[in-house]
Amino acid sequence: WREHVFSEPFYRLIYGDGDGLPGVVIDRFGDLLSLQVTTAGAMAQLEFLIAQLIDVVQPRGILLRNDAASEGEGLTASTEVIYGEVPETAVLIENGLEFEFPIYEGQKTGWFFDHRESRKQLKTFARDAKVLDLFCYLGGWGLQAAQAGAQSVHCVDRSALALEYLQRNAKRQGVDDRVSVSQEAVDQWLKGAIAAGEKYDVVVLDPPAFIKRRKDQRRGEQAYHRINQQAVKLLSNNGILVSASCSLHLTREQQNNIVRLAANKQQLRADIIYRGGLGADHPSVAAIPEMDYLKTLFARVSG
Repeated sequence: WREHVFSEPFYRLIYGDGDGLPGVVIDRFGDLLSLQVTTAGAMAQLEFLIAQLIDVVQPRGILLRNDAASEGEGLTASTEVIYGEVPETAVLIENGLEFEFPIYEGQKTGWFFDHRESRKQLKTFARDAKVLDLFCYLGGWGLQAAQAGAQSVHCVDRSALALEYLQRNAKRQGVDDRVSVSQEAVDQWLKGAIAAGEKYDVVVLDPPAFIKRRKDQRRGEQAYHRINQQAVKLLSNNGILVSASCSLHLTREQQNNIVRLAANKQQLRADIIYRGGLGADHPSVAAIPEMDYLKTLFARVSG
C-alpha cells in the first residue's frame, strides 16, 4: 500500500496500531530499515517480524533502535544491527530533497517523516523570505525552505551533531550560501535575538514534546505559551508563524489558543492559513484518537 502511495521508498513502513502491529515502529530509508519495539509482546515476536520484513521488503540491513526502551515493559536499551549491514549514515529523499543523516545516533529512528506534508506546505511560503528554523534538528524544515527559494535561513539547535549534518546537507543541496546555524539552547538564543531586534518573515517552531505525561500538562502548556510568544516577537508584519506540537496531551483547540494569545500579547492578529498533521504513512485507528498526536498551525500574524 505504501509503495502505491509513495513514489520513492522513504516513509514510515509500520506505525504501530495503525498497521495492526502495536508496539512496532519501522521507518524505511531505501534498502535500510530502522526499527523500534516498545512492548514486551512485540519483542517476543521480533524473530518472526524480521523474517517477514526480509521476505517482503528485502532490505540490505535492519537496525534496532531501542536506545529509549521502556523499562516498564522489561526491555533493555540497545542499538544493534539485527540483519544484514547498516552503514553509519543513511540517505533519504523527502519532497525532492536528499538528506544524509546518522542512522545510529539520530533521534528515535533517525528522521521525522511525520512532518513531511507540513514541510511541503512551508515551501509555498518560503520564496524570497527570511526564514528562522528553531529546534531545527537536521534541517528538515529550513533546508526545504532554502531549496524553495528562501532569501536566507537561520537554524538553531543545541546539538552539534545535528548541525554538522545540516550544514553537510546544505552543501549537498547547493544552498549553503543562504544557510547559517547557531548551536545554542533555543530559549537562550531567542532572548538574544529579541534583544537585538531581529526580524524574520517565517518562523518555524517545532519543539520536542513539552507534555510527555498528564502530570506535565500545566508546565508543558506554559512552555508552549512562552516559546510561541517569543517567536511572535521575531516576526515581521504579515509574517508567518509555523507552530508545531508533537504532544499528545495538547489538543488542537489548546494549540490554537496558544497561537492566538501569542499574537494578542503583541497586540497583533493571527489568521490560520494551514493546519497540518500526520501523513498517509501514519494511519490512525479511528477508534484510537490518541494516535493523532501531531499538530501544526501556519498563522499569518499582522498588526
